[in-house]
Amino acid sequence: MMSLLKSFPLLVLAAALSACQQNPPNNQLLIFLNNEKGLKPYQTRIIVTPAVVRLDDGAGSKSYTLFDRKSRIARSVDLEQHTVLIIRPKSLKVKPPIKLQYSMKDLGEMKDAPKVMGKTARHFQQYTNKKLCYDVIAIKGMMPHAVKALKEYHEMLASDSMVTVNNMPADMQDPCELARSTYAPTQSLEHGFPIQLWRKGYSRMLVDYKQHYQPDPKLFEIPSGYFTYSVQQIRDGLVDLDNRKILSPPKTKKK
Repeated sequence: MMSLLKSFPLLVLAAALSACQQNPPNNQLLIFLNNEKGLKPYQTRIIVTPAVVRLDDGAGSKSYTLFDRKSRIARSVDLEQHTVLIIRPKSLKVKPPIKLQYSMKDLGEMKDAPKVMGKTARHFQQYTNKKLCYDVIAIKGMMPHAVKALKEYHEMLASDSMVTVNNMPADMQDPCELARSTYAPTQSLEHGFPIQLWRKGYSRMLVDYKQHYQPDPKLFEIPSGYFTYSVQQIRDGLVDLDNRKILSPPKTKKK
């Protein structure tokens, strides 16, 4: 995996970043190349603005997620199904089903990697309960606004995950997954911007970037007339997706 840092896209990326990080960012475009076991390599796109983060698969995506940074509400839009799934932040605090202990190894600078604004990427390894969860190649001080926005998004998802974490069967209580999804969702962002990350069966690399990006305002619109429902309504069994209806909660019997 480390040899990817010498690839042509990273060299181009370093030059672009060095040239455009002189001023505070406004809107930012991030393009990642993902490799997942059993799938062909695919790209994902993240557009970060002061108000909203959009996550999708790039131009022509059939679905996308809009994360409102003020309300911390995410809306996942499916253009084929004409639906909008809403995820709201939760204030619930649940103790992990197993004891979790986190540790990190700093493996030092990636001296063969291209420098960005005179800074060299560093290689970190994140552990939970002494199990290696993932490797991260990060640059401290790079794109702090994007890092902050992504932390907000992952923290919101983790708060929602608290609702169901205790329903997880004991044989599926993997310490790395519990940390990543619920209890330490921003670990990969704590050392700067992660230009590369990998774990068993998955890797991601930043391959393109634009600062002061001017996205089409339509990218942040929610289509009207779509069937809208929430994750919590699904959990409560109130969503009739086939008939596009939200069901009434069952009446409780009076004692």
